[in-house]
Amino acid sequence: MNVKYFVIKGAKKYCSIYIRFWDSNRIDQKTKTGLSVEFNQWSKPKQRLKVSATTKNVDFINNKLGKLEKFIIENYNKDYNNNVSISKKWLKENVNSFFDRQTIDEGHKTYFLDWIKQYVLKLDKQLHNGEALSKNTIKNYKSAELKIEAFEKYKKRRYRHEDINLDFHRDFIYYCKNTLNLNNNSTGVLIGRIKTFCRNIEFDALPINPIYKHKNFYAPKNETFDIYLNNKEIDKILKHDFSNSDRLDNARDLFIIGLRTGLRISDISKLTEKNLLKDSINITTTKTNQNLHIPIHPQVNQVLKKRNGDLPKAISDQKFNKYIKEVAKEVGINSDTFGSKIDETTKRKKEGIYKKWELVSSHTCRRSLATNLYKEGIDIRLIMKATGHKSEKQFLQYVKATNEEHIEVITKQWKKEIEDKEKRLQ
Repeated sequence: MNVKYFVIKGAKKYCSIYIRFWDSNRIDQKTKTGLSVEFNQWSKPKQRLKVSATTKNVDFINNKLGKLEKFIIENYNKDYNNNVSISKKWLKENVNSFFDRQTIDEGHKTYFLDWIKQYVLKLDKQLHNGEALSKNTIKNYKSAELKIEAFEKYKKRRYRHEDINLDFHRDFIYYCKNTLNLNNNSTGVLIGRIKTFCRNIEFDALPINPIYKHKNFYAPKNETFDIYLNNKEIDKILKHDFSNSDRLDNARDLFIIGLRTGLRISDISKLTEKNLLKDSINITTTKTNQNLHIPIHPQVNQVLKKRNGDLPKAISDQKFNKYIKEVAKEVGINSDTFGSKIDETTKRKKEGIYKKWELVSSHTCRRSLATNLYKEGIDIRLIMKATGHKSEKQFLQYVKATNEEHIEVITKQWKKEIEDKEKRLQ
C-alpha cells in the first residue's frame, strides 16, 4: 500500500495539498487534505513543505501530513481486515475524520446512526396517511436509535450505509439476544425498524447496501400465544352485575364495545354520537387512518340502551388494560391458560401458565372479534372489512382458534358449499 502527497499548480498563489492512497487493485483514491501551500515552497521528492519555506506553519503542516499518513494506513488495515466496505468515498471520509471535520449534516450522508438521528429528530413533523405520528410510534423509533447507538459502542465502530449487510444483521441479532436479553419478537421489531431506516435512506438516494431486502436479512419471530374470549365468556361479562362499582361497570361496557367491534382502545375512546349510525358505526381509525363501517352488535345496543343512548366514559389505555383484567377476574374467567405477560422483576414478557383473566388486554378485543366471526364461518373478506385488515395473511395472525376449531370452520364451509350447489341443481 502507498500514500503520496502532491500539489497541482494553478493560477492562484496557493494550491491544495492532495493525498493519494492505493493498494494493489483494491483501492486507488485521491482527495484534498484541506491544507494549502505556495507551489514553489513544496518539495515534490519529499512530499512535504521545504524546510526553507517562509510560511510560519511548516512544522505544523509537515507534522499533520505525517500523522495523517499513519492514520490512513492504520484505518485501512483495520477496515479491510474487518470486511468493512471500502467505498469510493473511503479516503475522503477518513481524511475528514482525522481533521475532525465530520459534522452531523455531512455524516448522515455516510453514517447509518447519524442518518437515524436526523430522521428521529424530524418524526414529530412527519405525517402518516395525513395524520401526525403517535407518541408511542416516535418513542419506538427513538428506542431503536438508542439500541443501535449502544450496539456501535459495543462493537467499537461506526457503521456506514454500505456496512448494513448480513454480517451486521448477524452481529446485531447476537447482541440483542446475548447482551440485551431480548426475545425474538422484540429483536424482530428492531430489525423491522432497521429495514424501515434502510428504505428511507434509499429514498434519499444515498448509497445504502441493498442486502437489507434479501430474505436472509430476516426479522426473528416467535409464535405469539395471545388469547381471545369466546362468545360464552363475552356473554358472561355482559350479564355480570357491576352495580357496586361504577369504575368496573364503565370499563365492562367499553370492553363489550371493543369485543363486538374489534376497535382499538384509541378508537373506542374517541367514539361520539356522530359515529353511531342507524345500524353501524362509522369511524376513521387513529392508527391506520382507515374509514370503517362496522355493524352494531345487539350487545353494543344493550350497552347504549342501558346508558340511555350515551357512550361509556372514555378512559386511558393504561386504566382500560388494568380495569378489564379486574372485570374478567370478578366474572370468573380464570381457566388455566398458556400465554405470556410482563414479568414484574425483569419487565419483559414471560411465557407460562396463567389464569386467563391475567392475560386479558386491549388487544383481546380485535382478536376476539376476528376469531369468533371466523369460527362462525363468515367469509374472511367480510370480516376484514370490519377489522380493517388488508390481507388474509395479516388477518389470520389475529385468529386464535385451535386446530380443532380450524377444522370445524373449514368443514362447515365445505358443507355449506355442497348444500348451496345442491340447491342450485334442484
